[in-house]
Amino acid sequence: MVWLKQFAFAALIVAIALGAAGSAQQIPALSISPGKATMMPGETRTFRAVGKDGRMRHQVRWSISPERAAKLTMDGDEAVVQAEEAGTVMLTAYAEGDSAQAAVDILSGRTPPTGTLIWSVPSLPGCTTKKMTQAVPSATGPDLYDEEECPQGNFVRALTADGREMWRRQITGSGGVLESGPIAKPQTDTGRHLNLRAASVCDGVSPGMTKDAVAQVVNAHNLHVEPRQRQGDHWDFEEEGSRCTISFDGNSGAVVKKRKTVIIE
Repeated sequence: MVWLKQFAFAALIVAIALGAAGSAQQIPALSISPGKATMMPGETRTFRAVGKDGRMRHQVRWSISPERAAKLTMDGDEAVVQAEEAGTVMLTAYAEGDSAQAAVDILSGRTPPTGTLIWSVPSLPGCTTKKMTQAVPSATGPDLYDEEECPQGNFVRALTADGREMWRRQITGSGGVLESGPIAKPQTDTGRHLNLRAASVCDGVSPGMTKDAVAQVVNAHNLHVEPRQRQGDHWDFEEEGSRCTISFDGNSGAVVKKRKTVIIE
C-alpha cells in the first residue's frame, strides 16, 4: 500500500491510503472510516460505518477483537474505541447483511513517535487520490475534502478531522456530474407538517418551526445537532452540494430565517 499524501494535525500525521488506478471496481456497500488508526493506551477514537454514498449507516452492530486490548462502547450508531494495551485489534461493523473491518494499532508508551500515522482512509476501489483541501470551517460541516480520480470519473469525499467520512459524490464522468440546482423558496407552513424527505435540510425547514421540529428534519438527513450548537440561535449544516444556515428567534426559539447556498467545487 502506498501513502502519497499526508497532512499534519497536532504534530502527528494523517493520510489517505491510495490504491493504484485501474479499471472501475464496485464500491463496497459498507466500510469503516477511518479504515486504519494508531492509538496510545488510554486514548479514545470514534469510528463510523458508511454506505456507498459515504453517509453514515444506521442500526449498526459493532465488535472488537481481541477485547482485552481495547474497550468498545457506542455513541448512537458510531463506535467509540478506548485503547487499553499495546497490540493490534480489529474493529468490525455489521449492518443489514453487510460487514466491514478497520485495523487499530495500539502502541506502547505515553506518546507516539514523531511522524506516526494517526489515521488513514482507503481510496475508493480502483481510484487514486489527487488532492486534499481544507474545508471552510463550520459547526457541523467537513474539515477536509478528498478528491479522487477513478476510471468512471472524479469523486469528492468529505471527511472530519479525525477521519470519519460524511458523504461522497461523483463530480465528473458517467454516473453524475455536479450541477447547481435552484435554491428553494421559503415554505409557508409553521412547522405542523415536516417534510422529512426534502432534498436538503434547508428545503425541509420553514419559518415558525421549533428547534425540536428542525432537529427532526436534521436527523432525517443523517446529520446531528451537537448539544453546544443546539443552545445557540444559529445552526449551520453542510450537505452534499449545499450549505444551510438556520436562524432562530432568541426568545421564542422559532425559525426566523434560513439561507441555502449551493456549493460548486
